This record gives sequence, C-alpha cells and structure tokens, in this order.
Amino acid sequence: MGNEKYILVSHFVERSNIEVDFVQSLHEYGLVAFEERENEIFIDEGDISEIERLFRLHHDLGINYEGLDVIKQMLERMHRMEREMDLLQKRLRLYE
Repeated sequence: MGNEKYILVSHFVERSNIEVDFVQSLHEYGLVAFEERENEIFIDEGDISEIERLFRLHHDLGINYEGLDVIKQMLERMHRMEREMDLLQKRLRLYE
C-alpha cells in the first residue's frame, strides 16, 4: 500500500454515519477507488472528503449516482481549467 494512508471502510462508516451501501455504490459507479487487502476493503484517506461531499449532495439534494458522476467530472474539468488559466496568466505576465 505505498505511501498513501488507507482507512478501513467499516471504520469510516461507523464514525461518519454514512451507510456502507452508499460507499459501495460510489465504488460501483467509479467515483471512489477501493484497495482490498487480506479480505478487508480500504479507501484512500484522500477520498474521505470526496465521499462526504458526494454524500451531502446525494442525501441533502437528492442527486442520484449518475448526477454525482456528472458533477464530479465537471468539477474536475473546472479545476483543470483553473490551473491552466493560472499558468497562462503567469506566462502572460512574463511578456508584460
């Protein structure tokens, strides 16, 4: 398991009050990756905030899994575009 920190899914759902079925559904839709070791399922520590955000969107706003996938893809695209704009602005400042 490399340098990343992994957390048991069972421990995460106990402490977060998020249903294990929800986390499994996120995995089935490709929204969250699992790591399986010794018959235990782990999630990357970095995915916790993503799972919590997706849970709030699903639970509070009633967005289905397909909608969560679209929202996640749009946010990732928006972040890439923001990074590209920052890079282009830095390059432009060099020529001013």
